[in-house]
Amino acid sequence: MLFDTRMRISETLLIKIEDVDFARNTIFLPANNTKGVKDRAVFFSTEMSKILKRWIAFKDRYRDSDYLFCTNKGNPLKVNNFEKNFRDYTARVGLKNVHPHVLRNNFAKRFLMQGGSIYALSRILGHSSITVTEKAYLDLDDEDLRQNYIPYSPLEHIKKSRRK
Repeated sequence: MLFDTRMRISETLLIKIEDVDFARNTIFLPANNTKGVKDRAVFFSTEMSKILKRWIAFKDRYRDSDYLFCTNKGNPLKVNNFEKNFRDYTARVGLKNVHPHVLRNNFAKRFLMQGGSIYALSRILGHSSITVTEKAYLDLDDEDLRQNYIPYSPLEHIKKSRRK
C-alpha cells in the first residue's frame, strides 16, 4: 500500500475505513493526519483495491476497529512499531538498507521515469512546493537519464518519420 499510494507511514496508519472510497479508488487524508496539515486525497490502483477489500474482510473477522490497520485492541498501529516490523521482515527475506520511506522514493522515481510531470508528482506527494520535490526526488543517475532520453531522440524520430 505504501508503494502504490506513496503515503507516509504516519498517514497510512491513521486511515479509517470510512476514508476509503472504492468507487473512485481514493483515500481521503484529513488535514490533522498529514505532514502538511492540509486535506488531501491519494489514489490507489485496481489491484490495490482488491487487496484492500480482502484485508478489510479479514480484519473485520478478528478486530472491531474503524482503523484500516490496527492493534489487537483496535487502536492505530504506531509508526515506530511498524518500522521495526518492516526492518525485521525485509531482513528476513535478505533485503538490506530497505526502510518504508524507500517505497515512497521508489514511487517518485518510477513516476518521473515513466514520463510523469514533476509538478503532478509534487501534488501527488503532498509537498508544500515543487522545490521540496526537486530536492528530494531528482536524484536520477546517468542510466536513468539514458533510459529517459531514448524515446525522445530527435534522430530516431526523423528516421521513423522517413520510413513511413
